[in-house]
Amino acid sequence: MHGTENRRGRRTTPRGAWGLGALVAAMLLASSFPANAAPAVAPQAQPASAAQATAVREPECIQPGNARLNPRFYWRNVFGARLGEGVIHESSSPNPFGGRIAPGSTFTFRWRPETTRNPVGAQYHIHRVNLASIMAVAHVESVTGPGSLSGTTLSVQETPPHKLGDTAVRFRIRPGTEGRTATLSSADHSLTTRWLFANINNVWENTGSISFTVASRASLGCDSSSILG
Repeated sequence: MHGTENRRGRRTTPRGAWGLGALVAAMLLASSFPANAAPAVAPQAQPASAAQATAVREPECIQPGNARLNPRFYWRNVFGARLGEGVIHESSSPNPFGGRIAPGSTFTFRWRPETTRNPVGAQYHIHRVNLASIMAVAHVESVTGPGSLSGTTLSVQETPPHKLGDTAVRFRIRPGTEGRTATLSSADHSLTTRWLFANINNVWENTGSISFTVASRASLGCDSSSILG
């Protein structure tokens, strides 16, 4: 459509065209501003479980001892002659045996059976140690190495001449166990030897036991110190 001319010859624009232009200009102006900007969202509070997981644990509190067991074993024939022998290497770091340790503290028990002289014809040996007394006062946090833990029994198969590496069990003392004692004895160890088509029994050369006591942090004088001498 075209505008009309007035009496002086000038072209005029219809009012509808002016209204359409104003509408387009308003739309363009509105598009230059953010539409309904979303309000800032405050960060959510950390869940209680996550906060507990990241909480700093209390310092280690242990009065170490120096008790070790290291049971020795051997095999003999009906005449009493030795057919073979070996030893169970055991250590703890830090060592609570012969000392005291507070709830929440940790130690690592290392276990390595070794047959130093294998009986002729022996095919393999199954070594076991029962950790029930320790597990009554401590949680097992991890087990690494060739051995495996089933219930309270740690076991491993040794096939000479192959030598075993250490099996490491990390313990954390349970809360509320103050005053209790954990014991490890030669009687907690057992050995099954497969010889030809039958099993033969071994003899334990040394017998005995070692133990530690769970004590309160206050009785050990632990406030901010790590390990007491």
